[in-house]
Amino acid sequence: MEAQPQTLGEILLERFARKNPLAASLRLIFERFFDPAAINALFETHRDQQYTRRILFTTIVEVMLAVVTRKSSSVHAALQARKGSIGASITAFYNKLNGTETTAAEALVRHSYERGESMLVAMGGLRPAPQPGWRMRVLDGNHLPATERRLEVLWGVAAGPLPGLALAVFDMAASMISDVILCEDGHAQERSLTARILDLVVAGDCWVADRNFCTLAILFGILEKEAAFIIRQHASLPGELVGLRVARGRCATGAIFEQKFKIAHDGETRVTRRITLELDIPTRDGETAIHILTSLPDEILAATIALLYSKRWTIETAFADLAKWLHSEIAPLGYPRAALLGFSVATMAYNAITTLLGAMRATHGDEVVRERVSGYYIAEYGREAVGGVDDMTEPEDWGPWQRMTPTAAAALLKAIAARISLDLVRKHKRGPKKPVPKRTRYKNEPHVSTSKMLKGTSKPDRKRTPSKTR
Repeated sequence: MEAQPQTLGEILLERFARKNPLAASLRLIFERFFDPAAINALFETHRDQQYTRRILFTTIVEVMLAVVTRKSSSVHAALQARKGSIGASITAFYNKLNGTETTAAEALVRHSYERGESMLVAMGGLRPAPQPGWRMRVLDGNHLPATERRLEVLWGVAAGPLPGLALAVFDMAASMISDVILCEDGHAQERSLTARILDLVVAGDCWVADRNFCTLAILFGILEKEAAFIIRQHASLPGELVGLRVARGRCATGAIFEQKFKIAHDGETRVTRRITLELDIPTRDGETAIHILTSLPDEILAATIALLYSKRWTIETAFADLAKWLHSEIAPLGYPRAALLGFSVATMAYNAITTLLGAMRATHGDEVVRERVSGYYIAEYGREAVGGVDDMTEPEDWGPWQRMTPTAAAALLKAIAARISLDLVRKHKRGPKKPVPKRTRYKNEPHVSTSKMLKGTSKPDRKRTPSKTR
């Protein structure tokens, strides 16, 4: 039986993968994450009051993707670039964007994580488990910064208008954000979302969090789900120290001690471990000791617990990378739901980049990728090139990439990513920062000429003359 000749679209995709493996790898992941049929199905599953009439949910997501990846400078610019193909007026588009329910936005992040993680598992691109036998999940909150005051209700407001709060869950092995919990109230306290946090806990998890999440309701809720926690103790948490404090050696930042700590909630009592780290150098807040509560078994050393808690900063790094790689906080979007959707779509794009990093880990090893590969340059060089073949292809040409099984997609991604030049995405580590001298010169001048300063021809600094006293 004769083999069917390749279509023009298949030839173009094959050439795209060979000529520009970085862009092709990202595009393959994006086709998996942003498959229109899957995105619209998510909306139908998770919507409450919203419905689809003329503007598809996938259109909203695609426009937001253009903005968060900085391919378009604004939502309106992205709409202009689509040349009226949104299916309705621009006003109708904004109305649907501003009303997008947070449940649909949350589902987008979970969808990208599930597809990305399944590919990482198939490729062997997961990082080594920080603690064998446990799935380490880091929890932290991110209050979105103040937006512009474009809404009429904000015109006369001097205070910064906050569009909402996003709690994020970071999977350490996949290096991806697995879930977000979105809240439209910018003043909401993280603990107010306790019930929703506990809905995400499953047996075998180990949750790592800062002291803001150290409440009896959260600790007992995690234990009830047969999961574990490593959470810094809050000063207001009621409890009782039990037995003697035992020295457990040292780590890089100080001496380690351990003692039992008894807590009680709703008639139930549990005894946890309290790991104390006596710091050699106080924190920025002047604290000399850190107390960490954990329910992990005694055979896991106290020093290991302290090290695992220190990995909580991986989620802070993820938030920083979101801001550096992508436009995750869109100031013109004053409506809370629109701003939170923008953050969620940016998180999907972040998960796409980290999936590609995982594909490179599967080829080059974790250490090489961690030390030499920059996610920033992957985002920078992939931004324009990802859509570089759209003028020569039709939407249906991407169908084979969208419909692949996780195993087939992982094999193709690994093969394409192996051809990415490491020099193209090489990380440039900066040296130690030099101390900034105090600005004491030319205090009596409104400005100076940089050119004259470089040449050494600027006029002498006028010394301030003391005012005469009467």
